[in-house]
Amino acid sequence: LWETTLNPDTRRLLQVAYSELGPAATTQSLTRLMGKGEAQARRELMELKADTVELDV
Repeated sequence: LWETTLNPDTRRLLQVAYSELGPAATTQSLTRLMGKGEAQARRELMELKADTVELDV
């Protein structure tokens, strides 16, 4: 946790802005991506968008 989140030398802070659809849609998207109990919604999103990903390995 220190290396990825807490260490000020390596962490990144990104500002989150509301989408064109407004605060409710942005909140819904963030909840789907990061919320507890949202594993099924995340899985469905990954399955739906899997073919649009560009991997950088």
